[in-house]
Amino acid sequence: MRIVNLIENTQGAEGCLWEHGLSFYIETGNHKILADTGASDAFARNADKLGIDLGQVDTAVISHGHYDHAGGLLAFAARNRKARIWIQRLAGEPYYHKSAVEERYIGIDPRIMELPRIEWLEQYLVLEEDG
Repeated sequence: MRIVNLIENTQGAEGCLWEHGLSFYIETGNHKILADTGASDAFARNADKLGIDLGQVDTAVISHGHYDHAGGLLAFAARNRKARIWIQRLAGEPYYHKSAVEERYIGIDPRIMELPRIEWLEQYLVLEEDG
């Protein structure tokens, strides 16, 4: 198994971008998986820099409905037209960060909900059995 951190809050590999968010590329014997997409397309630019072809990903999984985990999903869908995209059904709900000074939307872009390849999860997903 190979796991590559594509984006997080720190730079990582020299020349890579960073942002508030998270994205991993996971390669197993049977799958090439994208787990989350960070807040923007920066994860994809890092994938290019690291020699990872996002067009070869067969499965994308979004962990939850916050922009910093799904914000790059539209960029991924434009680069990869074959991967199944798994999202927990409640991810499309409106999520807000509320504090004493502000209320800010932190949910996912509503256009994501219209992507034709989305597979909605009600509970959990097993991609591979332990082996």
